[in-house]
Amino acid sequence: MNRQILFFDIDGTLVDSTTHIVPDSTKKALHILKEAGHLLCISTGRSLQSVMDGAYDQLIDWDIYLCNNGQAIYNHDKELMQLTPIPRKSVEACIAAADRQHAPLLIMGEKELITREPNEYVITSAEFFKESIPEVHAYDGSDVIMMIAYGPMGYTYDEYTAIDSVDVLIGQSTYADIVLKGFSKAIGIRYVLDQFHMQDYIAFGDSLNDVEMLQHARISVAMGNGHKDAKRVADMITDAVSENGIYNALVRMKLISDKE
Repeated sequence: MNRQILFFDIDGTLVDSTTHIVPDSTKKALHILKEAGHLLCISTGRSLQSVMDGAYDQLIDWDIYLCNNGQAIYNHDKELMQLTPIPRKSVEACIAAADRQHAPLLIMGEKELITREPNEYVITSAEFFKESIPEVHAYDGSDVIMMIAYGPMGYTYDEYTAIDSVDVLIGQSTYADIVLKGFSKAIGIRYVLDQFHMQDYIAFGDSLNDVEMLQHARISVAMGNGHKDAKRVADMITDAVSENGIYNALVRMKLISDKE
């Protein structure tokens, strides 16, 4: 098969969000793909720092780190290639909305900060991602790539949905990603494809912020543990992360052999 470019979400796709374990079968599949000459890319809502904190950059020699739902893209050497910030007015409106709820808001830019002392929802989310919580600081007006709001499971985050220039992507734990309106992993992927002079891609995901990436892929794979909306748009529904979902899907696509 010709060289392919593959994009992998992290949480709930590469790594089991409950155990925080990357299955050995997934690691094996990534190495087989790399040895075959395919391009391998992370595609995540996490910041690059969060990717490194989890040591997911060590899984394989990644060609691209597409972070913050595509708003920050880094090359193989973790050098910034593309940055698309949220307008400052919208950032300030989100901070005001969080303040009215006496709620913390995590802000991702050149540095990460949180606007108030972490509450139980921040702590639960941090445990879900197995990542640290940044220090409390005031927003200084610098470029913001993405924000994270917090609330109980089932919370609708209505206070943010009416704010100009942002979309709210409710996560699989006690958080929601606040991203640039109209932007998605799929838009970031299009930029990457242009850099490599490629026309299409293969994508693996599980969550709401993966839907557009899956919709625009030549072959899209939703994890068995994934959100119903991700499964609805995917070409293939594989097994759960912990049940060798990535390895099994790649075998079905004949990108790897079950005898390897």
